[in-house]
Amino acid sequence: MTESTASLIQSRRDLLRAKLLELTDAVEQEAVAQRERIAAALPKHHVSAENLAHYVGLRKKDIRELQLELAAVGLSSLGRCEGNVRDTLYRVGDWLTGKRRKQAVSGADGVLDRDRAEALLHANTHALFGPRPTDRHVYIMVTAPDGATVEPAWVDQILDAGADILRINGAHESPREWAHVTEMFKLRSLAKGKAGRVFVDLPGPKMRAEIGLKQEGVIHLPRHKDHQGRTISASRVKLVAEHSSGAEIPLPANWLAAMCSGDEIVFTDAGGRKRKLLVNLEGDGAIYGECHHSLYITSGLAVTWRRDGTLKGKGRIGQLPYEPGEVELVVGDQFVLNESGECVDKDMPVLSIPEPWVLQQLRPGERVILDDGKLVSMIVAVHADGWLCQVKQTFKASVRLRSGKGISFPDSDLEAGCLGAEDDRALQFALEHADGAEISFVNSADDVRRIGERIRDFGKHGFGMILKLETRGAMKNLISILFEALKYDPVGIMIARGDLAVELSFERLAEMQEELLWFGEACHIPVIWATQVLDSVAHSGLPTRAEVTDAAMAMRAECVMLNKGPYVATAVGMLADIIRKMETHQFKKRSLYRPLSIATNLS
Repeated sequence: MTESTASLIQSRRDLLRAKLLELTDAVEQEAVAQRERIAAALPKHHVSAENLAHYVGLRKKDIRELQLELAAVGLSSLGRCEGNVRDTLYRVGDWLTGKRRKQAVSGADGVLDRDRAEALLHANTHALFGPRPTDRHVYIMVTAPDGATVEPAWVDQILDAGADILRINGAHESPREWAHVTEMFKLRSLAKGKAGRVFVDLPGPKMRAEIGLKQEGVIHLPRHKDHQGRTISASRVKLVAEHSSGAEIPLPANWLAAMCSGDEIVFTDAGGRKRKLLVNLEGDGAIYGECHHSLYITSGLAVTWRRDGTLKGKGRIGQLPYEPGEVELVVGDQFVLNESGECVDKDMPVLSIPEPWVLQQLRPGERVILDDGKLVSMIVAVHADGWLCQVKQTFKASVRLRSGKGISFPDSDLEAGCLGAEDDRALQFALEHADGAEISFVNSADDVRRIGERIRDFGKHGFGMILKLETRGAMKNLISILFEALKYDPVGIMIARGDLAVELSFERLAEMQEELLWFGEACHIPVIWATQVLDSVAHSGLPTRAEVTDAAMAMRAECVMLNKGPYVATAVGMLADIIRKMETHQFKKRSLYRPLSIATNLS
């Protein structure tokens, strides 16, 4: 090597070293700036809070040119330093100078190296979700269906397929159904030697639109079938004297007092099909009807009660509650948005949201997006009965909206209030019966603090808190939300991709989910990848090509959530298989090079 070449190499090293020192100073200065937030973290999360500050300092800089220069000389490009920022910078600097620091035993003197960072992440993940699955690192969470359909056979199917955690949506049904679902999942998990943790999703603000028009109530009992279309278990519906909630069929009260197990309720359902319910009396006095066929029930249907073929009585189905109707909209249509669901103009479609604080903060010119982006409208004027909105874009030529579909306001600066009554009910149930709660529509550190203090006051050791990041406010206030989260244990974050895509635009979703994965790793807290994972499989039994790729990407999170569907067990099995295979290729952002059979096929 000539003297001039050696001089050039040394100059290049000196320049890289200077840039690294400047970057190291920046991340340490950020830690000083965030010292109060770092000190406020739980002692066990102190090192994670400090690393979060370091990562924030790093990401305030544009280091792309430095990364390319480091890679060109065969050093780390800093692209996998999320979990141990400062240590990575020091180590790369040592390689450039040819010096070596005396390496401490991992964790002995506070050094946060790669091994300790991964150990912290794994420990926090296990604290939140329980012992890890035996055949993979990534957990699978399944959303529970209606309580009436959660029977031992269904639970066994999803557990055998690979489910680890059950999610109960607190926006639907009541504590009675939630208790049944929780107990069933816990019992079957215990029988199979699994931890079987249960999380309750708090409803959050009622960001769902209701249709003002009402229609006759209908109870639909689906046929339980496997992926080959074979019936695998009976659907169950409670038989009551008067409908109160959920899947209940009101029958004459004098029938119920005299019924026996094995009796039959025979009728022609609302679809014109002959059906019968086999009566089953439970030990607690509850009476259920079971059917192996799909059926639809409406108020006033004629029914007969038979025992061993002998007619015992004739009657009719009692009154079912009226349900919100549907409205079909196309581009250019107008509708009114208000709290009551009523409008003087009877021809005007009306959508309502029972959250007056939301309506008060809206302004003309702001978008109103419905049904996960299938319909985009805009507030065009003040109407006598609320806000007048006009449809600007639709997913198809026309969109049929049903009650309960999501509604979001991406252009509006909404500030939420305290816990609503339904949130309070769901949280109280979770504290008494479940292993944790998922906090919906987290917008600020105050939202985290409000729930965290309630959980802490209850004093249930090990109760988990999962922060659902699904709004523009959450992204804006992400750093303060994460620092606040590190005051609690165990804690995790969920990438709620459905609402997040609507709030930020579908084009930015990929970018945002990447950033949330990075920040989760910087905090050493688990991340849940959620919304529409293998959704076609869960609903039809068959995947799309894009879904399989999406599922493979999801394994970079610590947990993947599946929504409910008649083929959810099939989706669980497919997801578990994809994760097992992908874990031999990749951990987080790090590619793993196992031997490839394709590499040996050279002929």
